[in-house]
Amino acid sequence: MEGIQSQEITILIAAGIAIMLSMALALIAFYGRAQRKLLAQRLEAQELVLQKTIMAQEDERNRIARDLHDDIGSKLNVVFLHVQRLKKDANKTESQEATIAEINDILNTSIASTRRISHELLPPTLQKFGLTEAVNELCEGYTQTGTVQFNLGLKGLKQAVQDKMNELNLFRILQELIKNSVMHGEAKRIMIHFVTDGKTHYFRYKDDGKGFDKARLIQQGKGLGMENVESRLKIMGAGWEYESAPGQGLKAEITFS
Repeated sequence: MEGIQSQEITILIAAGIAIMLSMALALIAFYGRAQRKLLAQRLEAQELVLQKTIMAQEDERNRIARDLHDDIGSKLNVVFLHVQRLKKDANKTESQEATIAEINDILNTSIASTRRISHELLPPTLQKFGLTEAVNELCEGYTQTGTVQFNLGLKGLKQAVQDKMNELNLFRILQELIKNSVMHGEAKRIMIHFVTDGKTHYFRYKDDGKGFDKARLIQQGKGLGMENVESRLKIMGAGWEYESAPGQGLKAEITFS
């Protein structure tokens, strides 16, 4: 009898332990699910903030571009017309002619700069004709300076990328990469190729600039431009890899679908 009671007690203890273990495992699983849900909510909130920040930047770009074009640009054009009228004045002296010519040159440069900056802030070609034409125009603008040459391969880009937000983000990313290659890397040649297998798309970017120490960049912290690039890639759900070293230029690949 005592043996049976002892066996029953052992079974009850084992059952109690099993129940406690089951409860503990259930609590751990519940806690894990709760943590994953909380993390997902935080990531979703961060992505929402990121999207709002990017859109706020674009709104500000648009406002500045309109101000440049409509206000400053129009006023410069009025001044330009007055200068043209002064140039036709038959009674002006040689000194006045030289001054008018100098003012005319400054105005021409200012009008061109205003137009260029306005287009960079709010590229009308991107809005009207799409990403392929906008990238071609962007690169042509740099080519005309005589400092850099481009090797472009954009076949299939127009058909592959039709979402307006993705077009804008990709344009801003390439705009930032080119600016860094020219201004900081002093690149003379830049290659931008787009390839696709129908589902996954790739932008392959390469320059012959000065390059940089990637480990040092990560250690010191990325600049605002690089952070902007990565923010836009995150919004697109795109990935990228890049390699660089002093004297070896930059090589990067952007992957998206």
